[in-house]
This record gives sequence, C-alpha cells and structure tokens, in this order.
Amino acid sequence: LAFLKADGAHDIHQQLDLSGEPLVPPLRGSFQLRDPMPLLEYQDLTIQGKTYNEAYYDYWNSTSSDDESINLMDYSAAVIPVTRADKSVDRFDHQYQPLNEVDRKNWEAYDPETYDGAPVGLQIVARKWEEEKVWAIAKILDTALRNRSE
Repeated sequence: LAFLKADGAHDIHQQLDLSGEPLVPPLRGSFQLRDPMPLLEYQDLTIQGKTYNEAYYDYWNSTSSDDESINLMDYSAAVIPVTRADKSVDRFDHQYQPLNEVDRKNWEAYDPETYDGAPVGLQIVARKWEEEKVWAIAKILDTALRNRSE
C-alpha cells in the first residue's frame, strides 16, 4: 500500500476535500499527511507492483475469485452511488457468521454509529483495458437503480 501514499497522502486528502467526504476512521492512521516518498523508493515500489500485477492477472485468469486486492491493481473499475448507510436499518447482526478472515475483520470493524450517513456504492470491476465494458455496465446499473427509487 505504500505506493498509494507515495505523495504523502496529499492527493487522497485533496480528493476528499473536493467531495466533502471525511476520511473514514479505520483509514485515518494510514493516510495521515506526511512528506512524499523519495523518487527511487517510489520507482522500486512501482516495479514490484507491476510484477505483482502480472502474477495476480495470471491468478485471476485461472479462477473466478473475487478479492479486495483488485482495488490495488490496474483493472478497469467504476463505482456507482446507491444509498447511504442508516444506523436504524443497517444494524450490527450478532448472529452473522463471517465467511473468512477478511470478512470477519470487515464485520468486526462495522459500527452503525460511525458509518451512519456514509455513502454506499456498487463497484464494477473488469480486466485491464475493458473501460468501455465497465462504463456500459455502470450506465445500465445506474439507470436501473435510479428507476427503482422513482
């Protein structure tokens, strides 16, 4: 994740300032403003990232797994806003059994009070160079979601 913060997290904060969204509590420590990373260190991380990207691409082609690491890859993606979290509806379910370790961590991190009013979106992901496909699917889903609420 270091390359995401190579600029000292300044870009992330700049984008959040434009949107008016706060940085969610679980990420505040990771994305504190700091000095940018030295160029040679960034270049090394970029090469490591490309190597990882190639290996993951081969893995993804061999399986239909979904994985949070797609956010770190250079895959085509779009996010459609759907609704906002509502603490009176999106309550913590103590009966839920997590599917795996990642799911358990996400489930335990959920706090209805903290996330009340936070945006909820749908992420569409495809392989590299499939931006047009993602865009077309996003437009269809966005239209369907808008028509549902009317």
